[in-house]
Amino acid sequence: MSTITSFTLPTSLRALAPGADKRYHVYPLVSGKNKKKKRWIEAPDSELKAAQRWLLDNWLYHLAATGFAHGFVPGRSILTNAAEHVGRRWVVTADIRDFFPSITAGRIATCLDQLDLDEADRSTVVQLVTRRGRLPQGAPTSPHLANLVARTLDLRLSGLARQHDWTYTRYADDLTFSAGSPTSPDTGMPPHELLWAIERIVSDEDFQLAADKTHVMPHHQRQTVTGLVVNQRVALPKPRRRTLRAMLHRLETSGPETLDLRQLQVAQGHLALSKLIDPDGYDLACRHLGELIRNSVAGSALGTAVDSGSTATTKLD
Repeated sequence: MSTITSFTLPTSLRALAPGADKRYHVYPLVSGKNKKKKRWIEAPDSELKAAQRWLLDNWLYHLAATGFAHGFVPGRSILTNAAEHVGRRWVVTADIRDFFPSITAGRIATCLDQLDLDEADRSTVVQLVTRRGRLPQGAPTSPHLANLVARTLDLRLSGLARQHDWTYTRYADDLTFSAGSPTSPDTGMPPHELLWAIERIVSDEDFQLAADKTHVMPHHQRQTVTGLVVNQRVALPKPRRRTLRAMLHRLETSGPETLDLRQLQVAQGHLALSKLIDPDGYDLACRHLGELIRNSVAGSALGTAVDSGSTATTKLD
């Protein structure tokens, strides 16, 4: 990548940098089955968040992620990520452990070399986008910076995949590989050998795989990529379709007041995903019910707080 022309850092951002670490609200976000999955959100205050958005829009977006990254990239999504792996004989998925926290200030500073900053301004930018020397999960700059830091990882993993007739994509911390067609014999590197090579490259790039989140899925089993089924086409898993149908029936017959806020938000997310996957199937009645859900969530003080204070995760756990 070529070096970007020189930029000038606003004085107001320089003044904000020394105390940036103290401008975060840290709180746990619980998710997953039985609400056992916990991650810590580090949300910047309004002034720091505005500064980070300025950096993102005016500087950082000048640095592009690779074409293999589908998370937090305009025009790409969990749908475009999953679509790369439809109808394959093998699908292999792996997860980078503690993706954001494992990205240090030093690694971010290296990415900023392309912005042609002097040492003082580069140090200031690093202070503005990190907390305690690491990438905070909750800052608007973090997803794009993570993609930039993972650039070499993407290039090495895609090279491995291409060399052995596999396809590679990444959505945030989720790595996906696929190969072959269901009707053709195995070719290229076997899945277990591929995983060994993946782990070696990931470790060499100063990341670690989460051992309990590695999956090898042959074509005769359900193959999922970022929560979407890809065996024959991109689709919602059957349990999620059943949940959505049950919620829609309850909304249609009894109204949104019969569901609590969390259930409404789940239904709203499923509707949005259904529309993304199958626009033709998102009929007038479904749009009407979606409007009911949005109005109900928007009218809730808690819903407003959640919308304004949380970082949405679009992949399906």
